Amino acid sequence: MKPLLFIITFILTLNVHGQQRQEISEIDLIIAPLQRYLDGHIKGDSQLLGSALHAQGKLSYISKGEYRQLIFSDYLSGMKLRNTDDGIKRIPYIKSIDLTGDVAIGKLVLDYSSRLFTDYMTLLKINGEWKITNKIAYSVADPKNSKALQVDMPLLLGAIKRFSQAYKAGDSKKLIAEFDADAKVMSNMNGQYRTKTISNFVADLSAATAKSGRLAKYTIQNVDATGNVAIGKIVFHYPKTTQTQYLSLLKIAGEWKIVNSAINEEAKH
Repeated sequence: MKPLLFIITFILTLNVHGQQRQEISEIDLIIAPLQRYLDGHIKGDSQLLGSALHAQGKLSYISKGEYRQLIFSDYLSGMKLRNTDDGIKRIPYIKSIDLTGDVAIGKLVLDYSSRLFTDYMTLLKINGEWKITNKIAYSVADPKNSKALQVDMPLLLGAIKRFSQAYKAGDSKKLIAEFDADAKVMSNMNGQYRTKTISNFVADLSAATAKSGRLAKYTIQNVDATGNVAIGKIVFHYPKTTQTQYLSLLKIAGEWKIVNSAINEEAKH
């Protein structure tokens, strides 16, 4: 019995190590565009930075109390090469990565001498390559004194819960209320990038809910916020599928609004 037990244990160990290698490899693939983005930002190199971005992606942020958006092409057009020997200390790094299927979130920090930037990047695996499809950004001057806006977590969590409950019920009116009017819903379908306006997304959801009558259980798995930007990860459990949504939220005029959602759906085995 001992030799048999040893063989089983050895096979299980190999399987676990193989899974770990596969997961690490996928994370490495996600790190690559995030690192190109950081390197391009430090140098002001629009070509290097642009190689990490999807052509149809966008940037959302709050500036002087106003909500602003830039499509990535306009964002890149304002980039200028920098003299990195100008005496400014720049420390860019990847703080965290959350991965589900073909969707991931990367949290980036660019620690400059006079300003601290925090970016939440949504990435999709498109035709086998990870691309940044959405960015929400927050920055604070004088980072050593930590003058970042304090996050009201109950207020933020309330918005995420309202979205989750409305999505579960297929309540289009309540669902639309949680989104910014220009919000996009992104997904990967058979390796191809897909995007919907919020009105089309809600219409499709309402039709599907009415037809099937099915209700999903949901789990809010993670909430990460910095200043006036945040990410919420929600998993919806259907009878035959599991759907994960990564929500990008901004605090606009005192209210948390969803400006982007990225969806990964997988069949249950």
